[in-house]
Amino acid sequence: MNRYKTCIAAAALVALVSGAGVANADQLADIKAHGTLVCGVLSNGAPFGFQDPDTREIVGYDVDFCKGVAKELGVKAELKVLSLDARIPELTQGRVDILAAVLGFNPQRAQQITFSDTYFVSNQVIAASTASSNKKLGDLAGKRISTIKGSSNIPMVQRVLPTAQIVSYDDAPSAFMALAQKKVDGYVLSESLMHRFIDKLGANANTITILSPAVGREYWGLGMRKGEPGLADAVNGALVKMQASGESQQIFDKWLGTGSSFKMKRDFTTAPIPG
Repeated sequence: MNRYKTCIAAAALVALVSGAGVANADQLADIKAHGTLVCGVLSNGAPFGFQDPDTREIVGYDVDFCKGVAKELGVKAELKVLSLDARIPELTQGRVDILAAVLGFNPQRAQQITFSDTYFVSNQVIAASTASSNKKLGDLAGKRISTIKGSSNIPMVQRVLPTAQIVSYDDAPSAFMALAQKKVDGYVLSESLMHRFIDKLGANANTITILSPAVGREYWGLGMRKGEPGLADAVNGALVKMQASGESQQIFDKWLGTGSSFKMKRDFTTAPIPG
């Protein structure tokens, strides 16, 4: 009986020590040992992560940042396609090392995961009909503005246009169509996605215009698991180096710059996310 208890105690001690080893594992060291940085990305979110129709490869702004960070860490990038809903669960369960997947910062997410410094800042803008009397943001006071249900830009609109009437739709295409069909006076969305919707109008693209100024800004970071300060420091260091070398600007210009269909200007630099 004593011998049995001794064996059980020894097994429990081994399990405890092994568990502690896992809990205290250095993820950065593991990544370097394996030679790969597993990045969770999207495949249906152009220009940030999408499948190239010719090569069938996953490409985009987020993908290039994943590859850039991996290069700075001295490893190769391995892409894993995720859905929007699966991003944080896949990260916290250890199936990916990092998220490069249009991940906007908010306090709720920050309780679950660690955010890197900013690698993209999404201006939230309102578009209106070119033929309407709405020429600047203030003209929409008291008017109907379409949004996506539960979107983080709803509080932004309510803050700058407190008298506006929010009309929420289940998805972005429906909310944009409401504007195109003049069921609402304005539509709020991220600048990059708004340009995509307007561009899809083809010959009628000039019927919709983006108003100034933006209603707010959403800061995007690369997502990492909690409790890995070594990896967080290394990723932030990589982003700083990419900023200094001009690589960050090159990635922006390639996918979103004035030479692209989005015709956007980079009005931010890599920095800690406010708040």
